[in-house]
This record gives sequence, structure tokens and C-alpha cells, in this order.
Amino acid sequence: MHVREMTLKGFKSFPDRTKLQFGPGVSVIVGPNGSGKSNVTDAILWVLGEQSPAAVRGRSMQDVIFAGGHGVQARSSAEVELVLDNSDGSVDVPFTEISVSRRITREGDGEYRLNGAKCRLSDVMELLSDTGLGKEMHSVISQGRVEAIVTSKPRDRRLLLEEAAGLGKHRRRRRAAQRKLERAEQNLERVVDIEQASRKRLGPLRRQAEAAELRARLERQLAEARWELLGDEVRLKTAEATEATEAVARLRTARTELDEALREVGVKRGAAEAELQQRTARREQLARRASQLRSLAERQVERAERSASIGQETGERLAGRERQLQALREEAAGAEGDLPGQQRLAAIERQLEELDVRREEVLARELAALEVTREEAETALGRVRGDLADAQARQTEFESAVDTARQALQAQQREVDAARRESARVSNEIAQVNRFLQARSGGAPGGSRALADGLDVTSGLEGAVAAALGGELRAGLASTVGEARTLLTKVTTIDGRAASGA
Repeated sequence: MHVREMTLKGFKSFPDRTKLQFGPGVSVIVGPNGSGKSNVTDAILWVLGEQSPAAVRGRSMQDVIFAGGHGVQARSSAEVELVLDNSDGSVDVPFTEISVSRRITREGDGEYRLNGAKCRLSDVMELLSDTGLGKEMHSVISQGRVEAIVTSKPRDRRLLLEEAAGLGKHRRRRRAAQRKLERAEQNLERVVDIEQASRKRLGPLRRQAEAAELRARLERQLAEARWELLGDEVRLKTAEATEATEAVARLRTARTELDEALREVGVKRGAAEAELQQRTARREQLARRASQLRSLAERQVERAERSASIGQETGERLAGRERQLQALREEAAGAEGDLPGQQRLAAIERQLEELDVRREEVLARELAALEVTREEAETALGRVRGDLADAQARQTEFESAVDTARQALQAQQREVDAARRESARVSNEIAQVNRFLQARSGGAPGGSRALADGLDVTSGLEGAVAAALGGELRAGLASTVGEARTLLTKVTTIDGRAASGA
């Protein structure tokens, strides 16, 4: 295995990305002092995992980052990538090239990568241990190291030779195994101490467990007794719920009948109101006709009064003519020989007779017409009064019927309100029973008998019991400890709790 290429960026005297390629054989880097030849060997040591700043000629590990120069800005990080040729399979990995890179920032953050994947320093050391490379493998011998190796102690030279022979990997593995054995012995001692402390507490814990088991058994017995009582109450409530359902059905039937009766009453009321409206219109028509007849009668009375006034005036005129006639007669008696006077008197008498005849005829015609008109008015007035009386009687009868229907409607409305209140009460009770029954219908886990199946709740308390117990209504019941254990093997958790009965 040999180094194929190395890429430096921001490492010491290499501010920009610099790639060095090496071919098989010996590669020599030549240059004057201070040109950065040693920085290449420092880069190899650093990328292979060197942790000592002094080994790479620095006071801190951040000193390997390029610090800047004339016209060149300092870098914020340093990165070195070393590519090794593994075409001969020296390292047992499915790669012909192995890329080892290391990066560090001025904040002290660093990372290692193998073929681009993040890894640990120990992974890099383990991978390179079979290649002769590494920070402790003396694969890089810097200035002064040859003299130090020659003048070193026999023990140091032995370690150097063992490292060169590849025994350092096994030494490190032995030290790691020894550290693991020491940690295992410490853990074993802690386990022994814990076991001894647990044995000391085992007696009190056993007594506490017996007391807890006794308490649990008593609680199960008490719970079973309570569940039996609650079961009786639930059965009673179920029967009451059935009766309540039947009562609700009956009430709904009665309500339907009441609604039908209300509709019939509404129809009758509408017909009665229509008839009342027709009769009111008829009554108004009759009232208008009666008013017309009264006006006609008043006109006939005025006409009769006018005829009487004309007759009186005619009588007065006739009396005046009679007085004139008497005067003329007296004059005629005084002058019997006066022929013109007698002729005048005869003419006046004839006129008086004609006036009498005409007056009698006018009065007769007027009286006949007035009599006919009076009879017609009396007949029409009689008919109007009959119709009016009939309409008043019908109106009284209708008002009585309307009052009776209104009272019946009010009574039915009160019955409907009472039925609705009763229906609401029964619906509320049914809802509470349904909630309770729904809570108990979920079934117990593991196919066991549920707590809700053994409850008998007092009437009116179903909702309270369901709210108080909640999900525990579906808790499973066990009659023996073995059955409880079987149930617990089937069910892991029941809302974080397990319930059983003695």
C-alpha cells in the first residue's frame, strides 16, 4: 500500500486547495528552508489522527489553520484528505482506494471521514492498524527522530520494533480488552451490592405484597358485592326504560290523535269563520236594505204630510171660495134682476164643484198610492225584521258554538302542552338510560364479563353512574385469581389499570 495523492486546503502554508500526487516508489520533496516541506509530513501525521499539537509543531490544534499573509486572507478552517492505494487488497475492505480526511475549524469543531462518510478517530486507527500507518506506527520519521531512535533505550527500541512489526495493534486491543474486563468486574461488584440490598428489602416487601394482596382481595369482594347490587338496579332500570319506551309510544299515539283532533277543530273553525263572515255580509246587506226601507217609509211619510198640506190648502181655498160664493149669493139676493151677476155666480159654483171633484180625485189617488206604498213597506219591513231576527239567532248560536270550540281548543291545547312536557321528561329519562346502556354496551376486554353487566342503578341515576364510572363500565370481571391472570395475559392495559373480582 502506498499514498496515491494528498489534498490540502487551509492547512498551514497551503491557503488554497493544493493536490499532491504520488506514484509508486520513492517520492522526494525538495526546497529551501521555510518553503513548507515539513508541513507536508505534518499534514500526513495530522490526517492520520495525531492529537498532540507539539507533534505538528504548534501550541494548539487551531495553529494548523492558515493564519494569513501579505495580501492573503486568513482561513476559517483547515482540511487534509489522504488517498491510499488498496488495489492489492492490503486492507480488507471492498474499495481499491481509501480516502481519509480530517477537518478542523477555528471554533474547535472537527470531524473525520472515511471515503466521504463521517466516522470516529478509533475507526480510522482500526482501519489503518494493518497497514503500518498511524500516529503511533512511526510511519513518518521527522527531523531528529533517527538520532532519537539510535540513542533510545532498549525498551523504547523494542516498542519501536514491535510497532513496526504490527504488534502495536494487538497491544492496543489487549489494553482495550483489559479496560472492558475492569469495567465488567466493577459492574459485577455493583450487581452483587444491589442483590444484597435487594435481599435485605425482600422480607418487608414480601409482607407488603401479602398485605396488598389481602387488601386487593377484600376490595374485589366489596366491588363484586357492589356490582351485584348495581346489576339488580340496572335490570330494574332496563325494565323501567322499556316501560318508559312503551309510555312514550302511547303518548306519541295520543299526541298524534290530539294533532288530528286539532286539525279537525281547525277545519271546523275555518268553516265556522267562513259561515260567520257570510252571515255578517248577509246581515250587513239586510241592514242596508232595512235602511233603504226606512228611508222609503220616511219619504212616504213626507209625501203624506205634503199631501195633507195640499189638502188643507185646497180646503182653505175652498172655504175662501165658499165665502165668496156666500157673498155673491147675498149680492144676488139683493139684486135678483141682475143677470150678469147670476151668470157669474153660476160659473163660480161650477168651478167650485169642479174643484171639489178634482180635490177628491187627487186625494183618493194620493191615499191609494200611499196605502200601496205603506203595505209594501210593511211587508218588506216584516221580511227584513224576520231575516234580521233569524240572522241574530244564527249569530248567537254561532257565537255560542265558537265559544264552545274555543274552550275545547284551549282544553286540548293544555292537554297537548302537558303531553309535550311528559314526552320531554320521558325523552330525557330515555336519553339518560341510553347513555348508560351505551356505556355498558362496549364489551369487556378479553371476552370477560363487563362491570356494567352486573350494575343495577336506581331510577334517575343512570347518567350520574355513567359519568362517575366512565370507561370503567367496560372493565373486565374475574371470579378467581387464575381467571384474572388469564385475563391480564390477554389484555396488556385497560386505560392504565386492571380490574378483577374475587
